[in-house]
Amino acid sequence: MTERINGQGFRPTDTAGPRRTDGAKRTGGQTSETSRPGTSSTGETVSLTRSALLLRKLEEVVHSLPAVDADRVRAIKDAISAGTYEVDNQAVADNMIRMDRELLA
Repeated sequence: MTERINGQGFRPTDTAGPRRTDGAKRTGGQTSETSRPGTSSTGETVSLTRSALLLRKLEEVVHSLPAVDADRVRAIKDAISAGTYEVDNQAVADNMIRMDRELLA
């Protein structure tokens, strides 16, 4: 299926099924041995929007961060062990209500 990328998301432009390239049509479905993977002999280009480039950069930054903040986890464990960890019940309740409202909106 051919998809068009236009900055508004993915939208199918043709659902007729897979297509052969012009080179494959001329050779009866066989592709040329001189073509290399990743290259296109048809001259097609793809342009990424500024937003897509920023999202790609953001994804790289996020993937470089650790999944868990080990220092924060260690600090909380130490506070719990020492009996000094305090829970703000009102803040927890407020955040639970806010999350429920967001989910229901």
